[in-house]
Amino acid sequence: MGFLRLAFRALLFGTGLLCYICAALLVYCFTGFDPKKARPILSKIVQVTSRAGLVIFNVRVNTNLNLDEIKGHHLIVSNHLTYLDILILSSHFNTSFVTSQEMKETPVLGHLCLLGGCFFVERRKRSGIRKEIQDLSDSLKTKHNIVIFPEATSTNGEAVIKFRKPLFQAAFDSNTRVLPVCLNYRTLDNEKITVKNRDHVFWYGDMSFFTHAMTLLSHKGIEADLTILNPLSPEDFPDKNTMADQCYALISLEYQNITHAL
Repeated sequence: MGFLRLAFRALLFGTGLLCYICAALLVYCFTGFDPKKARPILSKIVQVTSRAGLVIFNVRVNTNLNLDEIKGHHLIVSNHLTYLDILILSSHFNTSFVTSQEMKETPVLGHLCLLGGCFFVERRKRSGIRKEIQDLSDSLKTKHNIVIFPEATSTNGEAVIKFRKPLFQAAFDSNTRVLPVCLNYRTLDNEKITVKNRDHVFWYGDMSFFTHAMTLLSHKGIEADLTILNPLSPEDFPDKNTMADQCYALISLEYQNITHAL
């Protein structure tokens, strides 16, 4: 039964990726390969693809708010555990994502990020950070949502890593509210996620994406919580560092460390 489930879902997964690639390429063609023009449309394609992806992986998401209650656009800040984070967040928010230059240089995954209209930041050196922040700020000024993962990497679930702070400056430069959100993964095949089975859900370190995805597709299903916290306004903080620390505190308080689930 597990093999049949894997084969069927893998077929759907591959078909969904192909449709995503074709749709994104068409958008780029019609916008003159200009990411700024393409992003609003690409974010909608990513949203539709992500909703399909949650069905394929059989991820059930519980959230604490009706999204109709969330007004306006935001710089969305989240903890980061796995590629499923992207499916969950983009299925709920029409948004673009910020990822690393290293990801851009990764075969296949980098191309998928490019086609999704991602912003890329060079975390190995800071020489281009002003330009990167300006690009984010300009996009936020057009009332477009952007998601950042300020931990700068996905983690094994034992704790929320201390946030990197430079990208929070884009919220101040564009006068955009920051929306902290917290992701908790609860169950895998109706069993609580613990240190024993977390590697089937969390994707981190040097794990192979496709090997991990195929393993996850063979499972019955996943349950996750998306907790949307109160938005923060730049005018209520003296600088980006203070705001970043507050976001870290709020998300850490909401996150349930995997070590506590033994």
